Amino acid sequence: MAEKILVPFAGEGAGIAELSWGQQQIWTVMQGMDSSLPMGDARALPPGQTVADVAAGLRFVMSRHQALRTKLRFGPGGQVQQVVHASGVITLDVVDAGEHDPGEAAAAVANEYKTRRFDYEHEWPLRTAVITRHGAATHIAQVLCHIALDAFGLALLVDDFDHRDDRVGPPTAMQPAEQASWQRGPRGRRAHEASMRYLERVAASIPDLQLKESGDPRQPRFWQVTLDSPAGYKAAGMLSARLGLGAAPVLLAAFAIALASVSVSSRVAAHLTVSNRFRRGFADSVSPVMQSTIGVIETDGPFEEVVMRAWQSGLGAYKHAYYDPAAASEVWQRLVAERGAEPDWHVVFNDRRIRSRELADTVSATDAAPSLRDELTRSTLTWGDRNDMPQQKVSLSICDVPDTLCCELWADTHFVTPADMEKLLRGMEMVIVNAAAARGGR
Repeated sequence: MAEKILVPFAGEGAGIAELSWGQQQIWTVMQGMDSSLPMGDARALPPGQTVADVAAGLRFVMSRHQALRTKLRFGPGGQVQQVVHASGVITLDVVDAGEHDPGEAAAAVANEYKTRRFDYEHEWPLRTAVITRHGAATHIAQVLCHIALDAFGLALLVDDFDHRDDRVGPPTAMQPAEQASWQRGPRGRRAHEASMRYLERVAASIPDLQLKESGDPRQPRFWQVTLDSPAGYKAAGMLSARLGLGAAPVLLAAFAIALASVSVSSRVAAHLTVSNRFRRGFADSVSPVMQSTIGVIETDGPFEEVVMRAWQSGLGAYKHAYYDPAAASEVWQRLVAERGAEPDWHVVFNDRRIRSRELADTVSATDAAPSLRDELTRSTLTWGDRNDMPQQKVSLSICDVPDTLCCELWADTHFVTPADMEKLLRGMEMVIVNAAAARGGR
């Protein structure tokens, strides 16, 4: 049984603005995939929570964050604007689990939320349900449209919801409408121009071909598979400690080597997704500020050398992934015309770790018990969705799951066979484990 509660809210800031660069980039992806790219899930509430508490939390985050009070306006010629509302009303669904498991009920609600595309003009970009059992609020399901925030923004939103009593005053981070205004100014133009100069430099080194047509194309065309590897998690942390780097370049290097093993080029080019949270005003912004740019890595040589190349390539990319997507598209089209053909750059590497990142980066360099080899027996490979929505040839996400290296791979089977998908993931795992075991591991 479900009922609906109307939750009014009001916050600072209102108006109409063009989309921020982060909003523009994710909107383009959403349009290409014909999906709202929903984010969020179900989770347990602390004991003693009530429906009224959840309603208060919903009111708090809606009032606090302009991105949640934003709808889209569509104009002629494909124009899209953000419309920030000062106040409004949002629906809180109340679902009685009855005698069923409330966690399962919450997961079912979240899954149902994700199956429905958001109405961008008329619906708030947040859907929330509280699940009750015998009158107690036990779980919450929250699903958001991706144009409202990115993975880091989602983590910040959940933290704000859970610790709302500790929040004093309005947020100090830059919100999307302010971002759009800043981007039109001189500092925004300088950031864009620097990113375009980087793109022009790196474009020449992108291989003409990385992934040739597959001998085993499937239908549906795009397949998903996920590797969970406790051994990979531990080994990546050991290597990180040994090299004095974060785990990110270790994982990027392993991915590049594994991709090269199923491609025709030892030089790997990939879109690297960048959080941009190091930029002023962005660290605590509940909004989408992630963008991506190209990194190129040579995979020949010892693993530790490849890690250093990945670190250098990643550093260059991370400094230059803040730009006007529409203007960048024009630059790219010019570069392709000058080259005479489009290079093979249809690869994405997205390190989505947030909660698990700090833990992975603090594993001891010599912590080898239990044996990494024994840990390999705990690895699992799970095949997932299949569809025909247009995607990249290869898209690897490092998921934010504690105590395991969780790699979610989507691939175009017209270029990467299912067998090579498994080879890529297993190869990535073994590259890391073998490198860690070579010194200090067992």
